[in-house]
Amino acid sequence: MSKVDKLLKENISDDGTIINLREKFLGIRGMMELAENPALANVKELILTGNQCADEGAEALANSPHLGNLEMLNLNHNDIGDEGAIAIANSENFPKLKSLSMFGNVIGDEGAKAFADSPQSKKFIKLDLYKNQVTGDGNKLITESEMLKNCEELEI
Repeated sequence: MSKVDKLLKENISDDGTIINLREKFLGIRGMMELAENPALANVKELILTGNQCADEGAEALANSPHLGNLEMLNLNHNDIGDEGAIAIANSENFPKLKSLSMFGNVIGDEGAKAFADSPQSKKFIKLDLYKNQVTGDGNKLITESEMLKNCEELEI
C-alpha cells in the first residue's frame, strides 16, 4: 500500500465524501498520485492545506478525471503560483466546485486574471485568494469580473 493510499484510508470520512489531508506533506509526486486515485470519485470536500504541491500538484488536480463531484477544494499554503492557478481556474473537471480556497500561495496577477476571465468561475460562491502576490491590477480584474459576479465570498 502506497503512502497516499494509506493516508486516504486514514483520512476519508465514513461516507467517502470528505478527505482531509491537511499538512501531510504530499509534495508534487504525492499530489500527482492522489489526483489519479479513483477513491476521489465521490469526494465533495477535499482539504489539502500545507502539502507543498506547487504548480505541478495543482495541475495534476486540475487534470484529474476523478473530481466531478467536488464542491469544496482547499489548497491553502501549497506554494502554488500562476501556472497552478491558471490550471485550476480553467479546469472543466470540477463541474460542481462552488468553494475554492487558495489562501497563502504565490499567485500573482496572471493567476488572478485566469479566475477573472474563466467561465468556470461563474459557479463560485466562495473564492479565497488572500495572502498571495496579486497586485492592484489583479485585484481590479477580480473585483470587476463578470465571471465572478455570483461569488458571495471573495477574498483577495
